[in-house]
Amino acid sequence: MEFRVLGPLSVCDDEGRHRTPTAPKQRQLLSLLALNANHVVSVAQIVEEIWEYRPPSSAVAAVHTYVMQLRRSLYGARRGPGRSPGRLQTRDQGYILKLNPGELDLDRYEQQVRAARATLEAGEYARAVEQLRAAELMWKGPMLVDVPTGPLLRAAIEVVERDRLDAVPQRLGAELRLGRHHEILGELTALVHQYGTHEDLVAHLMLALYRLGRQADALMAYHRLRARLREELGTKPSARLQRLHTHMLSGHPGLEPPSNTRCRQSLNLLTECTVSAPRGPARYDWLARV
Repeated sequence: MEFRVLGPLSVCDDEGRHRTPTAPKQRQLLSLLALNANHVVSVAQIVEEIWEYRPPSSAVAAVHTYVMQLRRSLYGARRGPGRSPGRLQTRDQGYILKLNPGELDLDRYEQQVRAARATLEAGEYARAVEQLRAAELMWKGPMLVDVPTGPLLRAAIEVVERDRLDAVPQRLGAELRLGRHHEILGELTALVHQYGTHEDLVAHLMLALYRLGRQADALMAYHRLRARLREELGTKPSARLQRLHTHMLSGHPGLEPPSNTRCRQSLNLLTECTVSAPRGPARYDWLARV
């Protein structure tokens, strides 16, 4: 079977038939079980997820009913006497959804991102970009966008979305290493508009603008970040971002696009490396956060 949570909830069986439940609470229950696949989810956790802190007196009985209905949605008329216990099993005052490797799109996404990060560590930036782009294409919208969420699902979604937001700057950093500042400027501008206090995104935008000869715009991006951090969080840009700003003011040569023929300073402006191809260990300060 295939379970999808990176966007709308979707379940298809091995014959390609849709088995996604339609009732909101069944969808919520299935989402909780899928995100905890192969681990027992207690009835108490299910009650907390569906009703948060004000469950009705009939909550436990209702959970049993939802599980029964969910089994029917997943397996139709195939289950009965003498059949295998199926994927949704009763265990230790709770339930467990048994999934095989690769059946949950979230697992495939996380495996792809881990592989891409290892590729980045090896300095294979072009291949890492391809891997990270492939991972991004697995998303079909906000996670579980059509499912009601309680406290447990909201916490799980927040963790996944945070990791997703970390992976995007890593891919953009690799693209900057490859000299693709022209190609990613529009994407960076949109992302910084959406996530205005994300320092890695702002740093990448600053560098892309600077390399395009737009030093004033790069410096303005820094000042906007500084103002937002002060007003919204009561903080200031990190020392690394301040250093990037300082070197842009002085036109430091280490900020120039990568060259295949000359020795140049890395973006941390502390060590030098010879760039003969977009491979090798990560040496750039802003682009090495993988």
